[in-house]
Amino acid sequence: MLSASISKLWDHIINIGLTPGASQFDKKRVHLINGICSWATLTYIGYVIVFWNISQAKFVFYESLVGLFANVFPIVLNHYRKFNLSCHFFNVFNLFLYLFLAVMEGGRDGAEYIFVPLCVSSMLFFKSRYIIFVYFMANCLFFAIAKISHSLMAPVFTWYGQPHQVIANWCSMFVFLFLIIFYFKSENEQQEKLLETKNITLSDEKQKSDNLLMNILPYETAEELKHTGTAKSRSFSMVTVMFTDFRNFTAAAEVVHPEKLVNEIHCYFTMFDQVMSKYNIEKIKTIGDSYMCAGGLPEENDTNPADVVRAALEIQEFMAQMKLEKESANELFFECRLGIHTGPVIAGIVGTKKFAYDIWGDTVNVASRMESGGQVGKVNISGSTYDLVKDIFECEYRGKIAAKNKGEVDMYFVNGLLSRSVPV
Repeated sequence: MLSASISKLWDHIINIGLTPGASQFDKKRVHLINGICSWATLTYIGYVIVFWNISQAKFVFYESLVGLFANVFPIVLNHYRKFNLSCHFFNVFNLFLYLFLAVMEGGRDGAEYIFVPLCVSSMLFFKSRYIIFVYFMANCLFFAIAKISHSLMAPVFTWYGQPHQVIANWCSMFVFLFLIIFYFKSENEQQEKLLETKNITLSDEKQKSDNLLMNILPYETAEELKHTGTAKSRSFSMVTVMFTDFRNFTAAAEVVHPEKLVNEIHCYFTMFDQVMSKYNIEKIKTIGDSYMCAGGLPEENDTNPADVVRAALEIQEFMAQMKLEKESANELFFECRLGIHTGPVIAGIVGTKKFAYDIWGDTVNVASRMESGGQVGKVNISGSTYDLVKDIFECEYRGKIAAKNKGEVDMYFVNGLLSRSVPV
């Protein structure tokens, strides 16, 4: 309990004059000068008490009063946030005080050695190299004057207790240096902890940023973008593209509250996302009520035609189930057309803002025609996709449809798995 109270008092003393907006540099030097002056004030109070009634040592009593003032006044200046003035006063006053004491007592009390820690303190109290250099030279000069004066003149004041005062001054010097080193060791530890905390926070934020980027772009593309700032487009020889579209969405949008409509679309597309993840299919984008995805990229594989068809069948099954549930509750529901085509594409990102992974090529156009030429509740595939999945799924030929740059393209409905196929 006592140690906690002392610690609280010490924290209050070293923080005198500091406000929450103070710079780190001001915090460091105010902590240091308040700490040094507090310790020195206690020392001089002890001297005043000891020597006030010793007639042979009145000089020590008066010098202690002066020293007491010299160490209280910087704290007062800090209280009024005169930090620079406080530091200058501390250095200048102590320079002249200890030069005076060293000369008057002939070096018998070792006062001149206080100039050593004073050299260090000036380096810590100021940013300007010029000011630091001036104080360093002043301390060296005053130390030299004190030493030379010992050989040129006799001590003005002597008393029987000077050997003990030498010990006290030497102890003061070491305590002075100890406070400086201990303080900066504590500051370094505090800064290291702060840096560690910031690094952890930065790492967490980086992870969130990476996760967000991975959620927007494929992993390989995101990594390339992070390391090079750009992502090269790639050609894929066999990719299966699927488009979905909700029937009567435009009509529903005119009568349904926008927020409710968005929530409904979110429900459906969330399930679509789950299906894409299940079959390792890359979601490309959504445009209004249209959902576009592709299998076989960014990592090429030979199973993407069957994977996308399986996903399409699962989506239509989900749509049928949702229709039953919504109809029974007399709520809004949607029905889905979807189309699939397999062929080559180019994939990548373009532009410098709002990066989006996209694909281009005739394959995309044909897949879109497969969707528009499909029927609600059915999985409509092109002849190219049919040739790759006919041994896995039961398909029904339904004729041709004109496709841009392709002429007429065969279409098939996928009715389900063949009995000898591996289940979905």
